Amino acid sequence: MYITDEDNPRLPFLRDKTSKLTTSPGCYIMKDKMKKIIYIGKAKNLRNRVTSYFRKCQDHLPKVWKMVSHVYDYDFIVTDSEFEALVLECSLIKQYTPKYNILLKDDKGYSYIRVTNEDYPRLQAVLQKYDDGAEYIGPYTSSFAVKQAVIEANKVFMLPTCSRKFPQDFRKQRPCLNMHIKQCMGVCTGKFSKEEYNSIVRQAVDYIRNGSSDSVERLTEEMNKAAEELDFELAAKLRDRIQAI
Repeated sequence: MYITDEDNPRLPFLRDKTSKLTTSPGCYIMKDKMKKIIYIGKAKNLRNRVTSYFRKCQDHLPKVWKMVSHVYDYDFIVTDSEFEALVLECSLIKQYTPKYNILLKDDKGYSYIRVTNEDYPRLQAVLQKYDDGAEYIGPYTSSFAVKQAVIEANKVFMLPTCSRKFPQDFRKQRPCLNMHIKQCMGVCTGKFSKEEYNSIVRQAVDYIRNGSSDSVERLTEEMNKAAEELDFELAAKLRDRIQAI
């Protein structure tokens, strides 16, 4: 749907204001005639993003068109980075719960990667951050991307995804199918020390944070060092991990 000056008589004012807007990252706060906040968004480039709402002949989805037709003015907050804008947007939405954020957003919040606070930590995709001593990576806007990242990291580093508790459940049951098809290292066998397991988890976290090329470089250094020290079993494990990445 196309927004026109008849739909919103304030559009000429809004376009003029937006033409002077900074190109820095930040958040924009849309308000109606009663100065009530109706929508909050983030942008890598504030001018480009906000301009897209008020541009002539801009084809909007019906819900966006409805929101723009009610915009009387807007405020903005400049941030140092797109990441800061993301965190600020999340905070402002939770504080003001604008009407159109609920209507226009598919994800009702932001997703995190959680590294549980246990002797043998797990990687999990979660929708909320708790004060539970766990390590959280994020926030991210796409819950799908977070789930895929966790699945990939667990698969590459062969981390357990079962419901067993470690070390309590060591050797209590047979290893599950995941170990036999090389989708899990088999922590349940009790063959991995806490220190060795946590080292692998840190490699997985590094893989998520910094990407595959950095992880391969670091693991290659560790593999070569293990080979020099004649620890061929460790070198072989690291080689397999590099190949998996």
